[in-house]
Amino acid sequence: MITFLLIATIVLILAVAFLFVMNLALAREIGRVQVRLGPLGARMMDSGPKIAETGPSFQGLADHRGRPASVGGHRDRAQLLMFTGPKCSTCKSLLPGIKALAKAERKDLEVVMISDGTAEEHAEFLAGAGITDEFAYVDAREVGIAYQVGTTPYGVVLDEHGKIRAKGLCNQMAHVESLLNALETGTPSLQHLHEASKQREIQHTH
Repeated sequence: MITFLLIATIVLILAVAFLFVMNLALAREIGRVQVRLGPLGARMMDSGPKIAETGPSFQGLADHRGRPASVGGHRDRAQLLMFTGPKCSTCKSLLPGIKALAKAERKDLEVVMISDGTAEEHAEFLAGAGITDEFAYVDAREVGIAYQVGTTPYGVVLDEHGKIRAKGLCNQMAHVESLLNALETGTPSLQHLHEASKQREIQHTH
């Protein structure tokens, strides 16, 4: 009886060890897949104004320093709208990259970070963010509602005429950069390429 229990215990220990190793291997593979998929581009949601449509415009807004701010409409530069939240940890991790991007592209691109939260939450966020004049930080829940942004961080690129050229979920700077690449190339996202390819196939079959 004792021998049987000993053997059963050893088998159980080996099984647990095997499962542990398998879980580690699975986690490693998931990480590799995420790394591979990361640079592919921001994932575009179906909700909200469509690509090539004129985005909702807002005038009379004020940024974190009390300066006038606006969203959409005709302007001399393209505009990157970064929808964020003061409690969004991923949004905070993007801040250094967004700052650098805003400085480097200042001549051709205006960055506006649009947030939603309480006055206390914004104050706490800004205290640790170190945002100066790199871009405008605007508390404007109505803008997020108009663009039907359901999750953050989410980016929308508007051209000089206020038309939406790219949009998508931005969990890393590669996703943000893919939106700007879409502005330059005229291809909103990989999803857009896939959908366009499907449409061509359908037309070809008919």
